[in-house]
Amino acid sequence: MPLRSDDQTRIVPNEQAFALPDVGGPAVTAVLETRYANATQQDVLLATSAATSGQNMLRIQIFGPVETPLAGGKGLRPGYLPAKNVQAEMRELFPGVRMQTSNYYVQNKYGAFSYAVGRTQAGDTCFYGWQRITSTGFAQTWIGNRGSIQVRLRLCDGSASEQRLLQSMYGFTISASFKDRNWNPFGVPLPPDEILGRPGAPIYPVSASRFETVVDEPQPKPQAAARTASPPSTAQQIPAQLPAPVGPVVPPPPGDSVAASTTGSAPRQASPLVPPPPCQLGTAQTACN
Repeated sequence: MPLRSDDQTRIVPNEQAFALPDVGGPAVTAVLETRYANATQQDVLLATSAATSGQNMLRIQIFGPVETPLAGGKGLRPGYLPAKNVQAEMRELFPGVRMQTSNYYVQNKYGAFSYAVGRTQAGDTCFYGWQRITSTGFAQTWIGNRGSIQVRLRLCDGSASEQRLLQSMYGFTISASFKDRNWNPFGVPLPPDEILGRPGAPIYPVSASRFETVVDEPQPKPQAAARTASPPSTAQQIPAQLPAPVGPVVPPPPGDSVAASTTGSAPRQASPLVPPPPCQLGTAQTACN
């Protein structure tokens, strides 16, 4: 009689993943699927080049009407996890790494989520994000908008910044659902903003605000300061430019300029050139010249 394994975990093709990372994110290397009594879980394994031990992954847990013959014997916790449970998860996934939880409110296209960031001694930046997707309030009824989805994202990278790793929580896409009309953890779609298309309500393109990090970014190594010339002393400073002279220019005598150019000596002080008096009426033309 052939042996039968009670383990409900199996490897499925990558194209059957419940969720995929954003464009340009880490590549999918394998997908592990585990069936439980109340949910189906997939660990979408992601490529990593970090020196930190551990596997990058995107974990998706979909709670809903699972098929009883394929379900496992145990179930998963469907509700929100207490903070101590999240800390236990991070200690298991990031052994020896001090993870700091962000205090900022953030949300992606599926709703609010939380995250933590840490830096290893090898220089890797590690990121852990967690989210529970479910309809709340009046949208959830006894017969409609039931179910929930749990999301976990574990990333360690030696070259990516904290902001780049956080972007992965905004770019992933969930592509699986139960074929049940009562199952809808996303709730009722919200209507568009009332100001869209309304006259007198201008909308301007606004750039993103400054990114607030959880852990301090590594500072670049200081370089040797370049030598700078000391500023000239007061005695060596260039005097201020004198104002331009006002009045007629008096040229020096021709003899002085020639003598100065031939002998190389300093020219003598030029005496003012006095013009001759104007010609009087009745005088000879030769006398005027």
